Amino acid sequence: MLRSIPLAPSVLLVAAVALSVAGCGPRNEPRPRPAAIPAPQPQAQAPLPGRVDPNRPVLVAVLAPLSSGDAGTAAIGKALENAARMAATDLADPTMELRVYDTAGDPARAGQVAAQAVGEGAALILGPLFGASAGAVRSAASGAGVNVISFSTDSKIAGGPVFVSGFMPEAEARRVIGYAVSQGYSRLAVFYPETDYGTAAMRGAEAAARASGAWIVAAAGYPRTFKGIQDAAGNFAGTAVSAGATAVLLPDSGQGLRSAAAFLDYDGVDPSRTKYLGLGQWSADDARQEAALRGGWVPAPEPDRFEQFAGLYAARYGTAPPFIAVLGYDAVQVAGQLLADARRAGSPTPFGRAELTRADGFQGALGPLRFEPDGTSRRALAIVQAGPDGFEVLDPAPYRLDLGS
Repeated sequence: MLRSIPLAPSVLLVAAVALSVAGCGPRNEPRPRPAAIPAPQPQAQAPLPGRVDPNRPVLVAVLAPLSSGDAGTAAIGKALENAARMAATDLADPTMELRVYDTAGDPARAGQVAAQAVGEGAALILGPLFGASAGAVRSAASGAGVNVISFSTDSKIAGGPVFVSGFMPEAEARRVIGYAVSQGYSRLAVFYPETDYGTAAMRGAEAAARASGAWIVAAAGYPRTFKGIQDAAGNFAGTAVSAGATAVLLPDSGQGLRSAAAFLDYDGVDPSRTKYLGLGQWSADDARQEAALRGGWVPAPEPDRFEQFAGLYAARYGTAPPFIAVLGYDAVQVAGQLLADARRAGSPTPFGRAELTRADGFQGALGPLRFEPDGTSRRALAIVQAGPDGFEVLDPAPYRLDLGS
């Protein structure tokens, strides 16, 4: 129904004057033909942030440190790229366009290529590797409504558009300490390197102890040098033994791990009476080279799963992958699973927050994983025991991640 809109008195007066002037003009003068009013042209609508058509090509960006000045970092970057491309080949999804951007291992460069990827229409960013680069990538992605699956293990960068897909020390500490307590090892000591990883492991140990009813009876950090470990080990060992510690968590790797275990053994922490616990950075070589580590318990993916992944990678690229390469594979697999779901549901937001944090999670090369609303991730981990010939599974990884797991 049309409603009449009352006009102000001044408007009525102007209208009356206009009509009287028009009436005084000569009647035989032809009136000008009114000009045609052009029809309004439809405005081109910019796509809403984070919205794509999952039935058309969708750009997924991979950020990796391919040209880092550090040869080891560059090799990891190439392995992440290889694994990502392997996953895309396995998916065989014609709508996924994978594009790799080189961060050079530099935060400023990471921000630049993230902005470039967003400008080129990326709907999801996979990477960067380092937590230090995540802030720059976050700035580029936030305004465009693009989510980020980082390859980092640093939980401090999680939140907003950034999700952490790496094996976080906090989650690993929760798994191994929970298992140790279930086996009767409830008096814990923690000897950790004074690094970001070590302090994160210490935080995880404290949270795990609270959740499982354990007690941390001794804790000490050490500078990650031979002398730093040697100087800190004596006091820590004495405190741990006098406090009745039944298990010691050593969240280190390589030479640092082997030195810590050797000095603690020398200073009186007997591995035959005190259970050594590790995190995922332990390797079979560490256990073989340092006798004190044999019999230690470590949270890890099922070894058979990684061996299968590594075999497929080696067959394709002619070299064994570093463990971290699996993160590149899994991130692309997550993107593919979300795209397929979006096509089935007719959804324009395959990589939205609700989609990324779905309760049933995803299947990766090493088993199930799930992203939490706070941006951290959860993975299914087994408990393995270190021995002279490698690792033996004591407690298998779960086949699915329940909400409380």
